[in-house]
Amino acid sequence: MIADLGNQIDQGKSNSAIMTYFVEKYGTAVLAAPPASGFNLAAWIMPFAALGAGMLLAIYFVRRFRSRWAGVPASTADMTKYHDKVEEELKRFTPED
Repeated sequence: MIADLGNQIDQGKSNSAIMTYFVEKYGTAVLAAPPASGFNLAAWIMPFAALGAGMLLAIYFVRRFRSRWAGVPASTADMTKYHDKVEEELKRFTPED
């Protein structure tokens, strides 16, 4: 490829002509970045589409679980059971001086 490039430069061809020559000879894989047209457009769009979809899924699940956690209040019956146990333990407790 380097020899081909040297030959193209020696022939006095322009940058666009040299790029066209290499694309015709080796295909679009020779380019550092695929052209933004046709099927190669997917290489430009898919990373951003996947990132956006991932962000939407993360937001959906965070909102879904947040509503579940916030919607479960501690019942007073459960708390009185623990409160009574604490009171009982405090009555048996004798501080050492």
